[in-house]
Amino acid sequence: MSKAITVWLDDEAEQALSLLQTAGLEESEAVRKALVEAATHANLRSKVNDPDALEQALDKSHELIAEILTQRPPR
Repeated sequence: MSKAITVWLDDEAEQALSLLQTAGLEESEAVRKALVEAATHANLRSKVNDPDALEQALDKSHELIAEILTQRPPR
């Protein structure tokens, strides 16, 4: 199910979005991936006392970052 939202960007967020778009992501895709990454990061705080869960979450986060960075811009 899709849900449309409106987001007001400050300068820092606008620059980050621009960077992701330069890397080849569509605006919506960049925002979706950033939300997932932020949720993963926030979830890490609750896992600090569980080393195995923390390691799994970090691995997933690193995989997501690697996926974003290795995507080629559309031709």
